[in-house]
Amino acid sequence: MLWITGTPTDLRQGLTRRDWLRVGFAGALSPLFTNSVRAQQVSPLTPTPLPRERENGFGQAKSCILIYLFGGVSQLDVWDLKPEAPDGIRGEFRPVSTSVPGIQITEHLPRLGQRMEHLAIIRSMSHGDNSHGSSAHRMLTGHAPRIAGEVVPPSAEDFPHFGSALTHLRPAPRGVPTSVSLPWTIATSSSVQPGQGAGFLGRGYDPLRLHQGLAEVLDFTPDGLLMPADVNPARMRQRQQLRERLGLDPVSRPGYEMDRLYDRAFSLLGAAQAVRAFKLSEEGPRLRERYGMNTFGQSLLLARRLAEAGVPLITVYWPARREPEAFNNAGRLEDVAVPPWDTHGLNVGNSPNFPMQKDRLLPALDQSSSALLDDLQARGLLDQTLVVWMSEFGRTPRINPQAGRDHWGPVFSIALSGAGIRGGQVYGASDRHGSQPADRLVSPGDFAATLYHSLGLDPNTEIVDALARPHRLANGRPVEALWQ
Repeated sequence: MLWITGTPTDLRQGLTRRDWLRVGFAGALSPLFTNSVRAQQVSPLTPTPLPRERENGFGQAKSCILIYLFGGVSQLDVWDLKPEAPDGIRGEFRPVSTSVPGIQITEHLPRLGQRMEHLAIIRSMSHGDNSHGSSAHRMLTGHAPRIAGEVVPPSAEDFPHFGSALTHLRPAPRGVPTSVSLPWTIATSSSVQPGQGAGFLGRGYDPLRLHQGLAEVLDFTPDGLLMPADVNPARMRQRQQLRERLGLDPVSRPGYEMDRLYDRAFSLLGAAQAVRAFKLSEEGPRLRERYGMNTFGQSLLLARRLAEAGVPLITVYWPARREPEAFNNAGRLEDVAVPPWDTHGLNVGNSPNFPMQKDRLLPALDQSSSALLDDLQARGLLDQTLVVWMSEFGRTPRINPQAGRDHWGPVFSIALSGAGIRGGQVYGASDRHGSQPADRLVSPGDFAATLYHSLGLDPNTEIVDALARPHRLANGRPVEALWQ
């Protein structure tokens, strides 16, 4: 696994050469490396071309920015309001008209509402799972987890994250990472959430992680990616050759994984394009302020820079914070791992649903997301960049006694933009209370197939696990109506 991690000062200073080599050993010797080399050797590397009748939108996305709003966004208060529902279901927020006649969303996303011509909303996502852990796995991989439930830590048996599958099947050119995740690894107080890593593909295919922990970070300058001043290219080649002569066994699992990790680290060390992409200091202050001078806003700005540099998949997880001004739910110092969008109510250490969304979550989401859309469009990148706003599930139709909403997997909403997707549309529908799908249900497998289809991978492509068992990349069908 490749990590950029540490304290705020560590993050600003980057990783040393020793740090880069250490991550290779740490990853290769991890006890999670239980799958065999055979899984890497027999898996197909070239996806089967899609039939002509399914070419609509295929491969138009050169990059995907996956914005994951950890905790569960309330469909009834954001994308799919029910003003005619009974009191106790409809909530406090008003639906307002957008730039597209007939489409309404919450009053607290005014900027995104005025850009609705670029957005497609799916209001019929469904998987029926109400647990953070297993739901996260479903939405980040497109597959059901090996074990359903709240406490489901990552495992070497997991299906790989979208970015890991992409790294395996269609890696980016040398010098550019295929998949980057930031600014932290999502976790509850119980466990790190599954679905964020490479699973049975092996940790050599994990995303490059920028993990800033709980401190505010406004810059991700990775000095550790710079070629050391006292090492010229010839000397670096000598170091690589020396490592290759140390006797690592490339056939064994640890040797194979170590080789992959070293190769990825060396491919990025000194790569000018990758190094420059991480330097937010190159952006003007006005644009940075437009995104929002907070970790989430600057993470979206970095995501745009990475997409512009050719990184195929960037996952931005809404950051966990402790301070009230930095979007944590309760703002209590002991609530380190409360998912920010998990708005149950005060009885479980969260803020009530409505003031939390109105005062902190939705304004920040609106500012940063609208800035991202404007920026991509101004640079001519929106047509080739798929942007997704999603979470692991939605919230219960009925408001609980603590003025919050609880977990709800039977139906929820996500939004997409770019990469040829026709904006200004709503796909699917929930029932009158926002409790069940009423039209054109979309499963996590369908969503995964849509994402892979957009990035140019046939969802029917097979990859194999540790026991050489084949698995379809996505057990669903692309939602082709999004491009029509």
